[in-house]
Amino acid sequence: MHPIVAIVGRPNVGKSRLFNRMVGSGKAIVADIPGVTRDRHYAEADWCGREYICIDTGGLDLALDPNADLEGHITRQSLMAAEEADVIICLFDGQLEPTPIDHQVVEELRKVGKPIIFAVNKVDDPDQGDKLIPYYEFGVEKIVAVSAEHGIGVDDLLDEALLHFPPEIEVELEKSDITVAVIGRPNVGKSTLVNRLAGEERVVSHEKAGTTRDAVNVEIDFEGKKYLFIDTAGVKRRWSVSERLERLTAMRSLRMIDRAEIIIQLIDGSEGLTKQDLSLAGFIRQQGKGSILVVNKWDLMEAEWQEYERRLREGLGDLKDIPILCISAVTGQNCLKVLSGIEKMHVALGKEIPTSDLNRIMELALEGHHLPVFRGKQVRIKYATQIGTYPPTIALFSNYPAAVPYAYRKYLMRKIMEALGVKGIPLKIVCKRK
Repeated sequence: MHPIVAIVGRPNVGKSRLFNRMVGSGKAIVADIPGVTRDRHYAEADWCGREYICIDTGGLDLALDPNADLEGHITRQSLMAAEEADVIICLFDGQLEPTPIDHQVVEELRKVGKPIIFAVNKVDDPDQGDKLIPYYEFGVEKIVAVSAEHGIGVDDLLDEALLHFPPEIEVELEKSDITVAVIGRPNVGKSTLVNRLAGEERVVSHEKAGTTRDAVNVEIDFEGKKYLFIDTAGVKRRWSVSERLERLTAMRSLRMIDRAEIIIQLIDGSEGLTKQDLSLAGFIRQQGKGSILVVNKWDLMEAEWQEYERRLREGLGDLKDIPILCISAVTGQNCLKVLSGIEKMHVALGKEIPTSDLNRIMELALEGHHLPVFRGKQVRIKYATQIGTYPPTIALFSNYPAAVPYAYRKYLMRKIMEALGVKGIPLKIVCKRK
């Protein structure tokens, strides 16, 4: 198994910048705002040919009750990362003297019983070694000076971490069968749902909007299948200059749609389908992703589900056929149906249609609704064949491919899905000249 290195420290000492340096890319959000990293964030990296897993954590503040508020939840997540790690990097801010919180962090990390590397960040010049002196009061023999922003000293830090890695054991890592992104506006319960499915609190969940800033990967095993869930930050419609961090996290959420095979779009049952939800659903369909619309917080609703669903589908317009579920992530009501729905969607997206069956479907569809005339000539579709999956992609060969209207393509999509016994998947039709 890969060794695990956790970067821990009080808020705003530069943990995310150091994480980005260590993993070699901007996989964690970095901003000069305390508390940006709120979840444990994992990334694979390697040093001197040895692969390892790096964990970026939120700021650790032990003066807070870990069960009381959001900051307390973040502290608990940081401690869980330390317990999970093989090596802990305890990071300090070289621009400041050690604080009471720093002392508490060191004391708590020593209780974990794991190798600890003490590092002082924001030391941009070798002549600034005096910045390390105050930190020797912790009774440590060695302190590594680094500048995460400029990459100075990071090699020395990784060399030190490498000394504490456990012996390398060859293990073949299993791959996830299905990748699922959980998408939605802030505060609709995305992290709560992922936690419920995972059976543990692997993601910070709190009633304050915007808790999840980064996308976090969570692996879940269910009935012999491995699911990789991507819990994402909330997506807003508008951002002001002061909300540049929220804009960055929203863009990352949209990029996660491209990474996933299936999207769980969560909405708040009490708010219903908003314009932002509808736009997001349309974006998911445009990207050719299978999606399930999940209405959360249904335990708080007094509405009748059949009527609620009917109005919901009316509001979805062209997307009215997508699967819809009602759940309560807090109580667990219907949450397992999400996993069974994902499995059904996975099968539908991977469906392969024999060419003979597909052309028989097309023949019946063409008989029921003839193609329009183009410049006085009859448009014909000679034959069809499937050229891809995820989503199922059909190539139509025509004498005038550009003259096959979009409305007619939608008609053919509907007929193909009816014949296959599936609905709500982003079937794609490509017209080519024959």
